[in-house]
Amino acid sequence: MTSVLLVAFMCIFSSGCWFLVVGGVGAVGGYAVTQDTFQGVSAKSQEELMTASHKVLSVMGAITDERPKDGEITAMVYGNHVTVDVIQINLTTSRLRVKARKDLLPSRAVAQEIYTKIINQLE
Repeated sequence: MTSVLLVAFMCIFSSGCWFLVVGGVGAVGGYAVTQDTFQGVSAKSQEELMTASHKVLSVMGAITDERPKDGEITAMVYGNHVTVDVIQINLTTSRLRVKARKDLLPSRAVAQEIYTKIINQLE
């Protein structure tokens, strides 16, 4: 058992772009994490997620571009360039992806904070 956990740990943290999939509760069925992106599947429509994203981003920073038909909002939050993508999977499910970068460096903590606030806005 210990060796399985050690191998799993090494696989996760030895690559440049690690993934962690966790079963969620409520609106989110799970999420994935990369160097600069948090993404998850929500039991909400694209419109609901776009509305929640707009509210959160307008409070946390300044929205620089918004394309509701494409499901994309870009903003500046804490000096980070943030992109929120909402992709409709089916009538009742959408994928929410939050990407944050400051210059060329990933800002995982900012992406996680925005992602969490958007999901909490829906509850």
